[in-house]
Amino acid sequence: MPRGKILVFGGTGYFGRLLIQDLLRYSDCNVVAASRHQQHSDLCQTIVADLGDPQSLARTLAGVDIAICAAGPFQRLSTLLCELCIDRGIHYIDLADDRNFVRQIHALAASRKCKSAICTAWSTVSALSGALVRIAAQDMTAVKSIYIHMAPGNRGARQSGTITSLMHSVGRPITIWRDGASLIVSGWSEPREYRFPSPVGVRTGYLVDVPDHALFPELFSADTVEFRTGSELKFQNQILSFLCRGSRDYVSWSPFIQRGAALLSWIGHDWGAVGVEVHGSSRRRATVVAEANAPRLAVLPAAVTAISLLSGTGQYRGMISHADWITTEQLNEECGKRGFTLAMEKM
Repeated sequence: MPRGKILVFGGTGYFGRLLIQDLLRYSDCNVVAASRHQQHSDLCQTIVADLGDPQSLARTLAGVDIAICAAGPFQRLSTLLCELCIDRGIHYIDLADDRNFVRQIHALAASRKCKSAICTAWSTVSALSGALVRIAAQDMTAVKSIYIHMAPGNRGARQSGTITSLMHSVGRPITIWRDGASLIVSGWSEPREYRFPSPVGVRTGYLVDVPDHALFPELFSADTVEFRTGSELKFQNQILSFLCRGSRDYVSWSPFIQRGAALLSWIGHDWGAVGVEVHGSSRRRATVVAEANAPRLAVLPAAVTAISLLSGTGQYRGMISHADWITTEQLNEECGKRGFTLAMEKM
């Protein structure tokens, strides 16, 4: 495999480190971590880069084959990195979970002639969830409803970016696609159960705002798309559900929520899963389960795609589809390498 250079922005953060660990374990690429402030990494070389400074980015992108943005929250980021990658023919990947940011990247790619791959929302949402929908919907003549559920373990990630992204949904109006029309609902409302394979079991999820709500109705010609998540601890779900009845902005509460979650981090498990339930001409579920260190699920799509691009097996240009970036066989193989389980079942 060619020893290409991958630059990971946010590489000293929680998910950035998980991504770099995965890349170093399963490839021979040269990985460099970029951070806004000078920080040491025991994994790879680190450099200072400012995602809002064109000159800083221009310097750091010299000689780079793939740039991956794992620096959140994405609600606060511009598309400058993606613009420079397109101009220079550098493959671009991000772990965005913000609908507006993803929309901007799509618009940018559509307005430019791209000589490189553009992969946005390349994490649990929407790359992994999109691959699972395609797997579950295989051979269906029509897709009526898509229900997606993410079940993190309580001992999983509770970094500031993760908490801030969550609080952007609580109590806020979000637009989903239901019964063939747009519908405004309240974030962290309408609980629904999903039955995961062992050891996760039955989990209750609540509606949150993710790019899937905007992307999947058209991508899969679905009448309904709903994405839910929920804490492993029921009382945490109840607290957030109570807050959603209010109309205030809870993003400013993120530091307090983060501290509270950290105090309870000894309870529960570090397993987790993401699953989809597709209703159409038949009903099926497709789920990926991690029995340990479940936050690694979030970096699987970016790592696998980056390695594929460097090896030459991923000859992509322009915006890459969340549905078709990996085959069922490839996903099963990549999950197996990492100790994950891909499960498919008829309902």
